[in-house]
Amino acid sequence: MIPSLAPCFTGIFVHYKDALALPGEHNSVISGRDLLDRNVSDNLLARFAEVHAGGDRRAIVSMWTQWHFGALIIPTTAAMLLMGRDLPVELDRVSLAVDEHGKSKAIILAEADIPDAVVSDGCFSCLFQKHVEPLIRAFAGQFKVSPRLLWNNATDIFEWALDQAEAIGTIRSDALQEGRSLLSSRLDRNGQPNPMFGLVRHVMQGDMTVRQRKLCCLRYLLPGVACCGSICPTPPANTMNAGS
Repeated sequence: MIPSLAPCFTGIFVHYKDALALPGEHNSVISGRDLLDRNVSDNLLARFAEVHAGGDRRAIVSMWTQWHFGALIIPTTAAMLLMGRDLPVELDRVSLAVDEHGKSKAIILAEADIPDAVVSDGCFSCLFQKHVEPLIRAFAGQFKVSPRLLWNNATDIFEWALDQAEAIGTIRSDALQEGRSLLSSRLDRNGQPNPMFGLVRHVMQGDMTVRQRKLCCLRYLLPGVACCGSICPTPPANTMNAGS
């Protein structure tokens, strides 16, 4: 855990205290920018596919990005909402610690001293515009996976992190409002379609309201991986066209 960011790893976020690291803490490291290199990403996904032998290629890519976005988005969101810290997580500025199966296990920041953020319309721009968006664009092109599926992975994780931070209580309300607006606005601040809009919904199941993805994450196509429960938009028996 990075000492200067310790206060954000409270409540459920304590489980992500090792998802951020500093240079020298890990041995198996790649440059964030290298994820856009087909040879590098192919190698990581081939190693990850060994864990899910016989799994559909699209599902392998989807599940890998869920692991990566978990390590990236959850602590970054916690740092913004609980500490007002805008972490420099652009692909060009971070490295990744990867495990023996090719999964991202930590985002390595270049330095520990993170200044307080000035919350504005773009307080999550380093996260989404300069890391998530170029990564999704590259993976969708390289592996022929729906970009909306990958955006749904990122959006689901982001909204979950917002909910968990809000439940803690002592948060930056302006940052929370900015985060919520990213999920509820049809257009981004440049007037372009917002790729996160509508990808997580709140629907009635019986007498309860549950969070639900717009698109299935395809995990049902990985042998031995359980369904993700009520957040899945379609029962496993009816998911043959999901993510298209």
